[in-house]
Amino acid sequence: MNTSVPDMYVWEMLLDSNRSNAYIKYIKQNAKDKVIVDCGAGSGFFTWLSLRYGASKVYSCEINSQSYNILRRKFRNTKAEVLNIDIFNDTLPKGDIYIHELFGHCALTEGIAFFLNNCQKQQIHNIFPNNLRLISCNIDHLQQKVVTELDDKELDADLLEYFRVNNKELNPNKYLYNTNYTLSNKETIFDSNIFDLLDFKFNAKGTHTYFEAGFDDEYYSSLAKKQNSWDIKKQVSHPYNAYIPYVKSLLNRNQ
Repeated sequence: MNTSVPDMYVWEMLLDSNRSNAYIKYIKQNAKDKVIVDCGAGSGFFTWLSLRYGASKVYSCEINSQSYNILRRKFRNTKAEVLNIDIFNDTLPKGDIYIHELFGHCALTEGIAFFLNNCQKQQIHNIFPNNLRLISCNIDHLQQKVVTELDDKELDADLLEYFRVNNKELNPNKYLYNTNYTLSNKETIFDSNIFDLLDFKFNAKGTHTYFEAGFDDEYYSSLAKKQNSWDIKKQVSHPYNAYIPYVKSLLNRNQ
């Protein structure tokens, strides 16, 4: 299996300081002397950060062959071992902490259920973010795709250093835009450990759904910044009403 994601999309997501800073804080506080498994390493930022903050070993797992080869070159002669594996199906290496970024637009669209099922079969439960809230709401669009400047002061110093050492230009005006909107009729429809998603019956009253991902008790919101290149329309909840039952039927079929 080989997936293709435009390179800048991966780097662009790191510019969402609300999201990235939550991961950075957790890794800074917990990586020392731990074996970290980076599940879906992408650009390798969390692998790099884990090494920077004293991880004894990092397994950098990436299925995309192009990204895998880049990661191998990037982390040669380090304590990181880059693995070309499918985190949805393959046996994962043993580790103390499993870091993942599999929350999609409403936390159900990037294979999270397949990943959770694979972890559950291997009795792996120490994955982070480990908690999740799903909030149903209505979104009123006021103005969309307004190019906006990014305040570098909001970006963690380690993230800026990572862009520098990888020769990536910080040009948010080219890749990011601001979407102005208001939320109404908010209702929490899921608030639990993410493994409970495997038994979750999706039932949203609102027209949209967004998520808040938690590292234990510290959460970040997918809509807090109101700034990303992912169209707000992709937050629409209705296409996902049957997602978990569908995934469970596939998983049961393959057992």
